[in-house]
Amino acid sequence: MVITGLVLQNIRSHNSFHLKFSNKTTIIVGDNAAGKTSIIEAISLLSTGNSFRASRIEEMINFDADLARIKGIIKYEATDNHINVDFEYLNVSEESGEAEIQESLNDQNNFEETDEIEVILTRGEVNGKRTQHRLFSVNGVKRRKKDAIGKFYTVVFRPEDMRLIEGSPARRRDFLDTALSMIHSDYEVAIKNYQQTLKRRNKLLLQVREGEQNRTALKYWNINLVRYGEILQEFRRKFIANFSSVVFPVDFEIEYDPSVISESRLDQYLNREIASGHTLIGPHKDDIIIYLNEKSAKDKVSRKLRLDLFGSRGQQRLGVLWLKFCELEYLAKATNKKTLLLLDDILSELDSDSKLLAQSVLKKYQSIVTTTDKKIVSEIQLNSEDSIVVRV
Repeated sequence: MVITGLVLQNIRSHNSFHLKFSNKTTIIVGDNAAGKTSIIEAISLLSTGNSFRASRIEEMINFDADLARIKGIIKYEATDNHINVDFEYLNVSEESGEAEIQESLNDQNNFEETDEIEVILTRGEVNGKRTQHRLFSVNGVKRRKKDAIGKFYTVVFRPEDMRLIEGSPARRRDFLDTALSMIHSDYEVAIKNYQQTLKRRNKLLLQVREGEQNRTALKYWNINLVRYGEILQEFRRKFIANFSSVVFPVDFEIEYDPSVISESRLDQYLNREIASGHTLIGPHKDDIIIYLNEKSAKDKVSRKLRLDLFGSRGQQRLGVLWLKFCELEYLAKATNKKTLLLLDDILSELDSDSKLLAQSVLKKYQSIVTTTDKKIVSEIQLNSEDSIVVRV
């Protein structure tokens, strides 16, 4: 699987943008606020259906526009099929853009299958009529979100991820949820239902505390909270269990620290939950702990170093890189598809050893890298024979 073309219209600062991916590594270079991250965000949205950046999807739409469009061309398996594309449907406004994307498509005679994935983003209303905020289509046919996403998979590595280990547990739960929701629809459904149930139960806890509701009103919501919570924690356990098989130059170890949920534990915590007005146990309290296994040079005794508490800044960043490696390997194993690696201005955040490790991954995966640093460009080109530089 490779992505070979991208078209953006009215996505943040990009009024009309087109890009052909003809190399294994594409390096997007530009000043700050040039729209580099928006390109990564758009590709990620085609993969997952969600933005890793916007709290509301309409934030991605250019201020002067009512709707925006993201179009991606995904290719699979080599063969001799010819592919025809309706450029009126693509709706690329610039002639040069049409020419470049057409050239990209003409090169695809060696691919067995093509998916043209499109997402139209709206503000909830078009021409005075209410509409969904995201409208998906595949090969020109409207699709539901769950039928449009998952055509390809992405792993995004951003500067914000550098705080994954020493940051809040919520960051680490997001790491788990993003990867699992991408490939397991059951997980995505369960987490949405869990969050809705949790919100409703918390509201009831407040009402019970104020004497507005009886405790028995919690029974239905307890059953659902346990039902969905157990699904989430089982998926998380299996996901983390795969990390032990990932080959990495540094010996890291991960521990799943679940806030186990059951009806008996909910009963045990009930009085405290009523007093506090919110649910105290469950997947929304889960965490993961990363350890570095190392040998002392002095006495050659192995020790396990908890990275968030005792790791150096460099060790913590290397631990984050290990987590991203584990995510890449899990997606490849679980889906049997190659994963697209999106590095958003991250290489400048790494020390020299971590940078070399990250660049070694570029040789294994199709990668899109953004940077403002010309030195980073030179380093990637030195280590990668199949790279191209795009300036924005």
